[in-house]
Amino acid sequence: MRVIIAGGGTGGLAAAIALRKAGLEPLVLEQAPAFTAIGAGLGLYANAMKALTYLGADAYWRQTAARIDVSEQRGLGDDERITASSLQPRAVKYSEPYYCGHRADLMTSLLMALPPECVRTGSRVVAFEETATDVRVELASGEEVRGDLLVGADGLRSATRTLLMGEREARFTGVVVWRGLIPREKVPLRYDAKIMAWFGPKRHVLLYPLRPDRHPDSVYSLSAFVPATEVNRESWTASGDLADLHASLADACPALRDLLALMDAALITGIYFRDPLETWGTDRVTLLGDAAHPAPPSAGQGAGMALEDAVMLAACLHRAGAGNERAALREYAFRRQPRTTRMLESSRVNLRNSQTSDPVQVRARNGYYRGLERLSPAGPPMQEWLLAHDPVAAALRSTAEFEEFERKVVRPGNPMLRPESRRAFDRWRTALTGEHRSAGWLGERRGYAEFLQRTLDSASPIEPTEPIASVSCDGTPARQVGRPLRDDAPVVLHLHGGGYTMGSAELATPLAGRLAEAVGGWSLVPDYRLAPEHPFPAALDDVLAAYRWLTREYPKAPILLSGECAGGGLALSLALALRDAGESDGRLPAGIHVVSPFCDLALSLDHLGPAADSDPWLNRIALIQLAACYLHDADPAQALVSPLRADLSGLPPLLVQAAEPEALFPSAERLADRARSAGVPVTFSPVADSVHSFILFDFLPETDRALAEFAAFAHAVRTD
Repeated sequence: MRVIIAGGGTGGLAAAIALRKAGLEPLVLEQAPAFTAIGAGLGLYANAMKALTYLGADAYWRQTAARIDVSEQRGLGDDERITASSLQPRAVKYSEPYYCGHRADLMTSLLMALPPECVRTGSRVVAFEETATDVRVELASGEEVRGDLLVGADGLRSATRTLLMGEREARFTGVVVWRGLIPREKVPLRYDAKIMAWFGPKRHVLLYPLRPDRHPDSVYSLSAFVPATEVNRESWTASGDLADLHASLADACPALRDLLALMDAALITGIYFRDPLETWGTDRVTLLGDAAHPAPPSAGQGAGMALEDAVMLAACLHRAGAGNERAALREYAFRRQPRTTRMLESSRVNLRNSQTSDPVQVRARNGYYRGLERLSPAGPPMQEWLLAHDPVAAALRSTAEFEEFERKVVRPGNPMLRPESRRAFDRWRTALTGEHRSAGWLGERRGYAEFLQRTLDSASPIEPTEPIASVSCDGTPARQVGRPLRDDAPVVLHLHGGGYTMGSAELATPLAGRLAEAVGGWSLVPDYRLAPEHPFPAALDDVLAAYRWLTREYPKAPILLSGECAGGGLALSLALALRDAGESDGRLPAGIHVVSPFCDLALSLDHLGPAADSDPWLNRIALIQLAACYLHDADPAQALVSPLRADLSGLPPLLVQAAEPEALFPSAERLADRARSAGVPVTFSPVADSVHSFILFDFLPETDRALAEFAAFAHAVRTD
């Protein structure tokens, strides 16, 4: 089988090598007249190195690339350290170090593994015709080349993709990057074996070595990402006026300005990406690498994704055999689309975080990074799905094995048994779009609000007899749901969920109304401050203020604490704070009701359930990200951050409800056990075949049961 590959970049050459290993006949058509040292630096993480090693194209790269041992982030204006972490634990964990090198060296490494007759330069594809038996490719020279398949590996501005799907504009980020090289001997030793990042308002700079110090042409790569409005040219091959670069970074720290002064020239290119394609091709034509899924370079995975694509494409074609090309190409796209889509989202988040300009968001980002470093010293957990991936093992997995793997880990199927629980599971799974996730916590916060609003629109409305009013609880805004008809009417202090970073009192009003109705009283919902803009103890301070306001304004009313997800963790922290403060009037809550409580931000593995990697909403990576947002510099094991780890003695009676399949179920069960051992009256109510914070969904039968349990619990604790 002959496979024509349009484009001789990383993906095209890697595909040719992989196809030859699979017994196929590749031909790479590269439009450039020769392979030159165009471009600058790139990095290959463990996943990419596994693919490169499998291709037998890693030897030259390992000799010429620089091993990176430390990742460090600093402020662009003040050079103050934000985080710094050793990459050695990551290298051990994933069996490969992180290499940074020159693009030309990677191309050389790939070309050395490919016979010369497999590559033709000066061959630009301008058209193709797909027939029932082959693909006929027309070159700019007028020559026709025939093959069984065509692979478009021709980059962001892929001619193959345009011929397939028509002209589609790439999305411009508004950011351009200057890329230049600095001789190693001119760079201070403090930067040796490091990848450095300086973050500033609407701009950031990266510095890393491309070749080891023993290499005769050892250099460092410096990349400066700045607003496009600050430069006048945009071309990968054109050098810009360095005066523009210096003007863009005029406020940089002296150390960075000294590095800039060492650059003699720089290339400029715009940062573009494309939305995920629904299809990657036809029966005999497919796309690969940036032609299929171009992303900003801010995840460091452009070359890695192309290498993974190449290995997967060859494996699918080999497994399918001659005559089954259509099925093989469909399988290839199906198996690569989820991962490359997720990589695009990660790249966009990283770019957004690097370019943050609002001072509040800058502090939030820096604190979030410090929280991640504290929780996961071996590397950010959101990188684990990237780095732990073995592209060779994945490619060799049979279709049936892969589909089972997809259901369990990558793209979890719906494991619920009942129609209504399946409905709730799918709502959580689709709560956020790619656009929401790509905008970081601000986008996720917006998406969560839209999700809850859709859920509320289908929920039972609050009765008109239950008025809603906005009140200030000594500076903490809150929503009052219902009216206290008598001084001793019970009040539910309800704390909304959302992982400490999302949600609001307004969106929690319907549930607060149902809780108030269950106890025959009214509810107060504090609008506590959200992380990462307001880390611990901001939310706890706010709910403490609301509680103390209640005790002062309604001294005879029994108070019931209630919360779901983060609200459950906050309810427990609030009760602990009140207990430890020794409130002089003894006004501890009458009882505490928590649903799916997020109450252990240290996130021990034994506190997470089997759904930790497949929960449609709060999987392990999401939980670590949310915890990092809330923690910043706080110790995750301290009692008021992770009440599961606290001495629970002396707390009021506790009602714990959780869904047995959810990731947080073991911590809820452990909470009940530890509270019971501490002498706290506990009711633990596990719910089978349901979802996280199920009480949000009024169409679930278990919601009515949970409210009835809460009513009985409230009655019992008020009459004891």
